[in-house]
Amino acid sequence: MTIRTRKYRASQTSRLPAGLAIALCLVLLSGGAPAALAQDARGGDIVVAQNGFLGGFNPFAPLQRLFGGGRERKPVQKKSTDKARPRVSRPAGTAPRFEIMPKDPDAGLILVVGDRMARGVADGLKYTLADKPQIRVEAVTEDKAGLAGDNAPDWAARVLSRIRGADVKAVVVMIGREDIGKPFPGEPPVEFMTAEWLDTYRRKVDALVRVVRQERKPLVWAGLPPTNQELLNGDFTQLNSIFQSAAEDRRVRYVDIWDIFLASDGSYSSYGPDVDGKNARLRANNRIDFTWAGYRKVAFFVERELSRLLGGYGGLAFEGVEDDPNFIVLTGRTTSPETLLLGGEDDAEMDRDSAAYNLFVAGKPLPPVPGRVDDPRLPVAGASELGEVPPVEEKTSLSLTPSVTGLHVPFSESSSAGEGGRISVTLQPSGQ
Repeated sequence: MTIRTRKYRASQTSRLPAGLAIALCLVLLSGGAPAALAQDARGGDIVVAQNGFLGGFNPFAPLQRLFGGGRERKPVQKKSTDKARPRVSRPAGTAPRFEIMPKDPDAGLILVVGDRMARGVADGLKYTLADKPQIRVEAVTEDKAGLAGDNAPDWAARVLSRIRGADVKAVVVMIGREDIGKPFPGEPPVEFMTAEWLDTYRRKVDALVRVVRQERKPLVWAGLPPTNQELLNGDFTQLNSIFQSAAEDRRVRYVDIWDIFLASDGSYSSYGPDVDGKNARLRANNRIDFTWAGYRKVAFFVERELSRLLGGYGGLAFEGVEDDPNFIVLTGRTTSPETLLLGGEDDAEMDRDSAAYNLFVAGKPLPPVPGRVDDPRLPVAGASELGEVPPVEEKTSLSLTPSVTGLHVPFSESSSAGEGGRISVTLQPSGQ
């Protein structure tokens, strides 16, 4: 090693304390302090707080380059002590999580049948009846299936198998949204909304209603709602007329929800009062389906009909009675409805003028039988054993002499027995 090299290295070594001194002076001028220095445990980089007039100037940069530092420092993320709740996004119309009270082992079952709208109504009923242990709700639904189309389920068979396999108290149906534009299979296919299509659709509805009614189960059918599309509204109205017609013929409770989802002026609106009376968004972005608040509103009107039918879910269906909104059946009926006792379900099969119909269905009392103990008419002398009253033609005269303040006032009395044995009496003063 030469003398020049030794002198050069000595000079470089003597410059290090001077450099450190200058760096410390700069830190003090920039407002730094021992607390302003921090060292990254992973990279060993020295970081100076950026709070002086020097801004982002790092006085230790030359030292870091000299000793192999200068690597780019990754920003240190501050760990929050508070645990942030993750946002749970759910599709419109999906029910939130809610607690359901444990049901009784022998709790009655309400079946909800239909498409995606029916599933939303089932969720709304589950929420509404969550605190009632004596009733539970089960959905028999397919989101994308209705009564029309090539792969339409056999709804009547599904409902029948479920009714016979459980203690079903009532059936709720909401269907039709997925039938729009779908033909019925055939050669050639039956095109949508033709006369033949409507006849086929009506037969499908009648078949489903007939299965439920033959099993003596109440049926509540919810209609389709209005939309903001004029053509679709026409299709929904046509289907609602079929549903309502089937309900009238078979004594099914039809829930018309059309007007309750319109604005006060009769126009379409996605907003309206919810079940709590607050203004809320009731319809989904497509203006056809419902939000969770909308499904709860449909379920509210459906549950009201179920409560009238089932008497507060405490007994069997009390059919044949037009219930008052405030009427609650305390004991359910254990026999068949009145009309079924007379031999059929259709009104056309019964004679409305018969005594049996008036007594068992209309509730009118039977006509009185002459001579029977419940006959309010007075019997007269001479009546036969069969209760026949002979006509009375003669008139009798009777002189009455009541004593009034010591005077005798004569009266003449005439009486006659007319039809039914009724006696009429006329009193008139007699001449002196």
